[in-house]
Amino acid sequence: MNLEELNKSQIVLLTMLVSFVTSIATGIVTVALIEEAPTDVTRVIQRVVERTVETVSPAAQQATIITTERTIIIKESDLIAAAIADNKSKIVSVVRNFDGAFVSLGVFIDNQGTLAMDASALKKDVVYGIDVGGEEFLPVSIKYEGGARGIALLQVEAERIGVEEIKASETPLHLGQTTVAFVGGGSITQGIITSLGGSGFIDTSISGTKMAPGAPLISVDGEVIGLSTGVSREISEASFAPIIAAFAQIAAPEEKEVEVVEN
Repeated sequence: MNLEELNKSQIVLLTMLVSFVTSIATGIVTVALIEEAPTDVTRVIQRVVERTVETVSPAAQQATIITTERTIIIKESDLIAAAIADNKSKIVSVVRNFDGAFVSLGVFIDNQGTLAMDASALKKDVVYGIDVGGEEFLPVSIKYEGGARGIALLQVEAERIGVEEIKASETPLHLGQTTVAFVGGGSITQGIITSLGGSGFIDTSISGTKMAPGAPLISVDGEVIGLSTGVSREISEASFAPIIAAFAQIAAPEEKEVEVVEN
């Protein structure tokens, strides 16, 4: 048969046949050579094939996130220091207007200028003010003279006070809880709660210290929980009137004492 007489289809089929026969012959020759080759050459060929396969088809890679955990130990002494720093600027001194003599410590219990202090320190026909530093006194009027727990409420008669109020504590008190008292003169003393409920006062282990009138008692969380009043000091120097009595009083009609029940 003359190749020039073949049409296109026949040429394609002939080409495919030749390629097929050639590939079979090549495979037979390759297998024969590998079987006759030394063992070392066979191992090298296998390794090359294995490495080639590993390179072409790598295992799926996943991103790895490394989380480092660090335990931070918070000491009670650090909490106490933070509580003192947070409340120091909120405690003010009530003084007599005519000579500036100290009367009682106190704290603001709202942003309307209502101040809680020791009622036993108030005297008739005396005008009081609040020392806010320097020689400036804020004039006040007596809003509530105090009831069974001895906490009086004063009302500041000034548009601007400049002292932050405390917040009502939402944390229940418990026996053995660490407390800190601002005893006056820039000094503090520490103790624990030893009794709650029965007398309506907070009894603590604080001893050997003469409390200033109105000395605030705070928790390690920085919450003011009580005030030293004349009534509480009749029980002991380490007893405090619960500050919740003051918050309850500002929500009640004037001059009507509110009974506070301890949990």
